[in-house]
Amino acid sequence: MAWPLACATVYPVVYSLEDREIFVAPKPHPLRLALRPLEDRRPVKEREWAGVHNFSKELAAVVTDRIIRQLRASGVFSQVQTVSGSADFNPDEPFRGTLAQDADMVLVGELIHFYGRNGPERRIEGHVQFGNLKLYSTHTGRLLWEGRADKKILRQEISPGPEETYAIEALRGAINQLAIQLSGLSLMRAELYSSESTGIRKWRVGVLPLEDLRPSEETDPETRKLKGNINYLLYSHDYIDESIICKWGWLCSETKRKSVPFVSAVTRQWVQKLDSAGIFGNVMMIQSTGDPLAGLHEWYQEGVDAVLIGQLTHSYASVIPPHDQEPFPIWSGGMGFGRLFKASALTQFEDVRLIETRSATVVWTGRSQFNIDRTLQSWESPMGIVRQSMDGALDRLVKQLSGISMIPEQEPTVP
Repeated sequence: MAWPLACATVYPVVYSLEDREIFVAPKPHPLRLALRPLEDRRPVKEREWAGVHNFSKELAAVVTDRIIRQLRASGVFSQVQTVSGSADFNPDEPFRGTLAQDADMVLVGELIHFYGRNGPERRIEGHVQFGNLKLYSTHTGRLLWEGRADKKILRQEISPGPEETYAIEALRGAINQLAIQLSGLSLMRAELYSSESTGIRKWRVGVLPLEDLRPSEETDPETRKLKGNINYLLYSHDYIDESIICKWGWLCSETKRKSVPFVSAVTRQWVQKLDSAGIFGNVMMIQSTGDPLAGLHEWYQEGVDAVLIGQLTHSYASVIPPHDQEPFPIWSGGMGFGRLFKASALTQFEDVRLIETRSATVVWTGRSQFNIDRTLQSWESPMGIVRQSMDGALDRLVKQLSGISMIPEQEPTVP
């Protein structure tokens, strides 16, 4: 039975992700797509063909609806919707209003061909082509991709069916081509969002103090003990002297009045690394009380383009002798060990997000973990191992941020 298109909506259209005739994206983009109705550029003969076969006069709009439904089934984007043809569309300027709020990108294009045939010698033909396809960011107006999708069927069949059947088959193939091309794009939120006309590389980024979610055994001196032996301690600390840790990585032996909270010291170290890396125009540490997302508008008014937030979930180290070595008294009154020591450490950051202050949009997410597990020839400060682990985890976060596909300052010149 032929599938009628001579109606305002496509019917029937019931698909599942198990339907092998429909392409399913291996890894969906966490972005929202909007489609404008295709412009109808079909030749006169194809328009006449569609009229003879009782297709809708608004065939381009019906085909657009089919594209939306099949892209949803393909799972290329987190959301696919249509926008009215009368929507204000000007790719030369950033979008404003509901379109930018409801969609990250908009796809425009033309319906160039749509027809089917069953000729002599049981030869069948179907042809659907979308041309001048362009994908724009709704926030910056930046052209992200352009191309076309063209599916032509040429084969012989024992019992050819109605001509419209092959047009519909070609339509499904053309949409699959489009979905495959879109799913292969390296699209990240950082490519789609920009504070006004400023490129992300020029952003002023504020870093909020990390949320301390370390378990009690890593922060409470009374619960840090391993195996109940005071000589087997899991080393972490609530306060660190900033000048000492930056130079030697030693545990602060001064009073707490000269020390700063451990998480604050880690956050400041992150700010220094980001600023030195030159990923953004300026990186600063900012303070917040209560919900960190509640002050986005105020930070935007103060010129902060984006904020970085995250969680410190683990930070500890231990330097202990192998289990078959027992500690022994030394002349200073402390305990001594054999020549080999087992050093281990872990620093872990979770739910790290870069949030644009103007739109409250998460443009990047990440996490980082750095483990140390090695044998030492001589005893080292556990706090020094903590520092090494922390540096490694922070470096990995910086590397992830530097790998974001940034918006270029200007378009490259074509020779």
